[in-house]
Amino acid sequence: MNKRFQKQLTQARRQQILDAAVQVIAEQGFQNTTIKQIAARAEVADGTIYNYFKNKDDILLAIIRQVTEVEVRDLHFAEAQQMNLSDFVHEYVAHRMAEVDEGYPIMKVLIGETLANPQLVQQVYDEVYSPAFGAAEHFFQQLMAQGQLRNGDPALFARLFAAPVLGLLTLRMMGDDHVTENWPAYAEAVGNGLLSMLENKANPEK
Repeated sequence: MNKRFQKQLTQARRQQILDAAVQVIAEQGFQNTTIKQIAARAEVADGTIYNYFKNKDDILLAIIRQVTEVEVRDLHFAEAQQMNLSDFVHEYVAHRMAEVDEGYPIMKVLIGETLANPQLVQQVYDEVYSPAFGAAEHFFQQLMAQGQLRNGDPALFARLFAAPVLGLLTLRMMGDDHVTENWPAYAEAVGNGLLSMLENKANPEK
């Protein structure tokens, strides 16, 4: 078996396990989920799980990395360099909001479980949010260098860019029916608000 095929097989099996874990965790919660149940849903032996993940927390972190697309965030911002600012902001926000909407059942479980585990909170921040903020900061630094944004703190822009979606997700988790029922309208409003903020920074006389 050549190395390329072996790598593809390994990636496919890992994804098979993650897909099974998402299903089981979404159905019954993280605490009530066992490795044995994940293995059964993935149709693999219990021990096979440990060839890919150290423990249940490791599976949880891998799912979070997957649903937040942290591995391709740099690519998203690189592609943005070829777009005008308005198109990028609206497409980015629409994508993130759709991602949250489609993955809400599992995201609700993931966030609740993460916040209940201080050690996991730090790990998620270090491995998921920190790289994402880093990619966004680099993007805003480039806009400043090109004169498309007034000089400012790119770290502030990066976090303000993420805050509205995270805030709306939190309200939805708390049972805010208006947010849930009007999700597309909120997506449009968030896009308009972020664009206005960035345009004002680009043109301070506005």
